[in-house]
Parts: sequence; C-alpha cells; structure tokens
Amino acid sequence: MKHNSRLSILVLSLLFSPSAVAPAQAETCSRRMGPYLTNDAAAAAAQEIQGAGYETSGIWDEGGIVSDWSNRRYFFNIFFDC
Repeated sequence: MKHNSRLSILVLSLLFSPSAVAPAQAETCSRRMGPYLTNDAAAAAAQEIQGAGYETSGIWDEGGIVSDWSNRRYFFNIFFDC
C-alpha cells in the first residue's frame, strides 16, 4: 500500500468517525476524493476504500484538453450516511 493511499484511508477514518456516533438518518452524504495524477491511482484508491466498506462513484477527470493530458486530474466520490 502506498503512502498516499494510507493517508487517504487515515483522513477518511478521521472524517467519518463522528458519523459513527451520530443518530442514524436516511440521508446519504458524499465527499470528493482527489486529485489523483492517473486514472490507475484513483482506481486503486477507490478500490481500497470500497474494501473498507464504503460505496464509491465512478472516476472522472478534470482539466487539460485532448491534446494536453499533463494537466488532467482524476477524482471520485465516497458515499456515506450523514
């Protein structure tokens, strides 16, 4: 597991720990994760987070144009109970 992935999981556990003691609600919240430099890096992070029991969205990219991929960054959402 790379350092970046470990950091992502640590941040998630800190962000979501208050929700574990909050009363159950029917609402679903989401948090955007990224930017990742490659689609593969985003996919690996999403897979690790899914393995921790969270639902994730598909991966999307932002920035750059078709002829310039160097500015492109990749993101995904994590869904959790509010």
